[in-house]
Amino acid sequence: MNFEWSTNDIATMTVTIYETNLTLNKAACVHFEDVNYVLLGIDRATQQIGIKPVSKQEIDENIYPKSQLHRISLGKSYGRISNKSFVLDLSVEFDLDFSKQQCYKYKATYDIVHSIMIIQL
Repeated sequence: MNFEWSTNDIATMTVTIYETNLTLNKAACVHFEDVNYVLLGIDRATQQIGIKPVSKQEIDENIYPKSQLHRISLGKSYGRISNKSFVLDLSVEFDLDFSKQQCYKYKATYDIVHSIMIIQL
């Protein structure tokens, strides 16, 4: 027998980029349940965004400069990172035109070894 298995799209992690924020779906939020802050990064060579959860202990130990910490707010079915300047950098770097399209949705993966969510643009 050759079964063609369907994917469970409900469990697919997605990140939606709006003009003012990044919104994570419920499946993606699982990796950020115990944190209030994240680090945001852009890898221009691979066209990826990285979102790294920052623990309370890491904040207490001042491992990262406060200027690099970005608040993540979690709701029942989504998470949101509001950061207009980061989204502006993304729109310039990757030609995201919010006058033509309200949002851009991308699949995400989570690297458990490095504790970072990776979004391929």
